[in-house]
Amino acid sequence: MRKTRLLPALAAATLVAACGVQPTGVVPAGPGPSMRATTGPAVLTGLTLYFVSDGRVVPVTRPTEGFISPEGAITMLLKGPTEREAAQGLTTFVPPEVGRVEVYSSDPPSMVLPFSVRKFSDQALNQLVCTAISATAAIGRAPRAQGMTVTSPDGTLYFQSCKAG
Repeated sequence: MRKTRLLPALAAATLVAACGVQPTGVVPAGPGPSMRATTGPAVLTGLTLYFVSDGRVVPVTRPTEGFISPEGAITMLLKGPTEREAAQGLTTFVPPEVGRVEVYSSDPPSMVLPFSVRKFSDQALNQLVCTAISATAAIGRAPRAQGMTVTSPDGTLYFQSCKAG
C-alpha cells in the first residue's frame, strides 16, 4: 500500500523538475513600488473636460497642477478648446457667456445654471454634466450614481447622466 502512494508522488516530482525552465541571473527591472496617495487634490495631474467631435461628446484630458474645483472645470470648459484641440476637430456647443455655474457635491450631485437650459442643445447640456461629474470625482467626491440634477430658472432636470463616447 505504501508503494502505491509513493509512486504517484515520485512521478509528480519528476514532472515538476523537468518542466524546462532554465535558471537565470538577476534581471534589473527599475525601482520598486512606492507608497503614495492616489486620490485627492494634492495628486491631481489632469482634468477631464468634455468637448464635441463629429456630433458626439468626448473626453479630453488637460494637464493641471493642484486643486481644480468643479466650478473651475466648468470655467475651463466655457473657454472652449485650445488651438491644438480645435485643430483635432474638437469644438464646444456651450457658449462662453454662460455665467457662473454652481456645482454641489451631494448624492446625486447637482448643478445650478443661471440661464435657461432650454436654450441648449443636448450636446451642450451633456458637456456641462460630464465635465461636472468628472471634476467632482477627481476631487474625491464621486457620486454613487453617475448622474446629476440640473436646475435652471425654467425648471429642474432630474438625474442627467453623462452620455460621452
